[in-house]
Amino acid sequence: MSEEALSAQTDAKQNTSAEKPAEPKLRPTGEHTTSHTMELNGETIHYQATVGTITIDTKEVKPAASDFYAAFELTDETGKTDTTRPVTFIFNGGPGSSSTFLMMGSLGPKRIDIPDAAPVPAAPYGLKDNPYTMLPYSDIVFIDAPGAGFSQIAEKAKKELYSVDGDVKGFSAFIRAYLTRFHRWNSPKYVLGESYGTTRGAALSYRLQQDGVALNGLVLISNILDYAYTFDTSDQFYIGYFPTFATVAHYHGKAGQDVDIATHLNTAREFANGPLRAALAQGDAIDETTKRSVAKRYAELTGLDEQYVYESDLRVVDMRFRKELLRHNSGENTGMIVGRYDGRSKGYDLDRTAQEETFVVDDSFLDPAYSCVANAYLRDELGWDGTEERRGFADFDWDSMEPGKGWTWWHTLPEGAKTSWGPHIPFPTVTPDLAAAIAHEPTLKVMIGNGIYDLCTPFNQTEYDIDHMSLPKPLRGNVAFTYYPAGHMLYTAPESIKKFAGDLSRFYASDVAGLADINERKI
Repeated sequence: MSEEALSAQTDAKQNTSAEKPAEPKLRPTGEHTTSHTMELNGETIHYQATVGTITIDTKEVKPAASDFYAAFELTDETGKTDTTRPVTFIFNGGPGSSSTFLMMGSLGPKRIDIPDAAPVPAAPYGLKDNPYTMLPYSDIVFIDAPGAGFSQIAEKAKKELYSVDGDVKGFSAFIRAYLTRFHRWNSPKYVLGESYGTTRGAALSYRLQQDGVALNGLVLISNILDYAYTFDTSDQFYIGYFPTFATVAHYHGKAGQDVDIATHLNTAREFANGPLRAALAQGDAIDETTKRSVAKRYAELTGLDEQYVYESDLRVVDMRFRKELLRHNSGENTGMIVGRYDGRSKGYDLDRTAQEETFVVDDSFLDPAYSCVANAYLRDELGWDGTEERRGFADFDWDSMEPGKGWTWWHTLPEGAKTSWGPHIPFPTVTPDLAAAIAHEPTLKVMIGNGIYDLCTPFNQTEYDIDHMSLPKPLRGNVAFTYYPAGHMLYTAPESIKKFAGDLSRFYASDVAGLADINERKI
C-alpha cells in the first residue's frame, strides 16, 4: 500500500471515530417537588410528589445509572412530612421495565380511568384521584429500572445491570441511596414488586439484608419465582397453568357454568395436582384408557375440544390455549383470542388458521393508554423537565446471550441453598432467597397476590413454588396468599383494586401473627 493510500485510510478511520457520537452524560442526582391535595373518605389529605433521579454505581462503573423515581409522601397542612411513616418501594418487572403500569393503575394518588378488560379508545384518557391509594398508611416510591422509563444507563454498565444479580444489586443501591438522601433509614420499609418484579423482590429482600436493610414487609403480585419450569416446559409447566385455563374458560362461559367460580377453580386445582400430574408423569407409558379419561375431564374443565387435548398429549401450551378457547365461537365472536395478561380480555386475530396468537390482545389494548397518561402526568402535572423519550423497556436484545447485549439469567443462590447446580444456576430460582430472608428475619411478613385470570404468571404455579421453599414449619405463617378476580395487572378491575387495597391496609397494620387473618389459602 502506498504512503498516500495509508495516510488516507488513517484519516478516514480518524474521521469515522471523530464522527461517532459520544455517550450521553447521565443525569445527576436531583429532584423536583410539588404539593397536592385530594379528597379521600370525606377528608382532604395533603401530599407532596417528588420526581427525580439518583445515580448509582456498580463494582466496575461509576456512575453506572441514573435511576428515575416518582415519590409520594403524606404531609400535614404546612407541607411537613413524617419520616417515621412506612415507605414502600414499588417496581414493575420485565425484566428491565418502567414503573408505568403500577404508578398509573394501582396505588398512587392518581389512577387511569379506562374500560376494564375491553378495547381502549385513543386519547384523551381519564386520570382521577385514586380512592385506593396507599398514602394513608405508607409513603410510596415508584422506580424505573435502569435503561427504562426515564432512567438512564451507561453503556459500560449494561454488562452488570442487565442481569439477574446485577439488577438486584442495582435496586439495593438505589434504595439505600434514597434512604440516605431523604433521611428514611429508620422508617419502616416495604417492597412491592409485580411479575419479574417478584423475582427481583424475593432476591432483593435477601440482598438488602446483606446490605444492612431489613424489610418490614414484602408484597409480591403476579408471581414468577422459579424460571426452571418455563425454560424446559416440564410437567409442572402444564400443571401450573391448568387451573387458570379453567377459570378463564369459566369466565367466557365455556366450562363450569353450573357452579360458581370458586368451586370451579378448586375442582380444577385438585384435578391438576392429582389426575393430571399422575398422567403426565407416566409420559409415553400412559395407557390408552387413562389418557382418554384424563383428556375428557381436561376438556370438561377448560372448554377445549377433547380430541384436541388428546392429540396435544394432555400438554396444551398457554399460547395455544389462548387461541383455541374461542376458536369455534360463531357470529361476531368468530376468530377471537383471549389475552395473555388478562384472560378476561378478547380480541380478533387476523390469522384464524394459526395455532398460536399473532398478537397479545390486552397488551395492545392497555399499553398506549398507560404510556400516554404517564407522560402527561409526570411532565405536565409533576414537573419532570427531561426531554428524552419515556421507554417502556430497556433496550437489551432478548435473543442475545452476550453480556451487556442481552439479559444474563444466571443467579447466585444464598449460602446453604440446595441445588445440584451448586450456588450458581443458569436461571433465576428465587424461593431460596425468600426462604433465607425469612429465616434471617423471622418478623418479615410476605403477601403473595394472584389474579385468577392471569395467563402470564399462573397462581397454581406460585402455590407450588411457595410450598417447595423448605421453610421451617414455624415460619410458614410468614407468607399469606390473596386472590383477585382479575389478570396479571390485578389492579385494573374495579372490584379487584378495591379488594387489593383492603388486603394491603390490613397487611400493613398486622404483624406476622396477624397474617393468618389475611391468608386465603390455609396451609
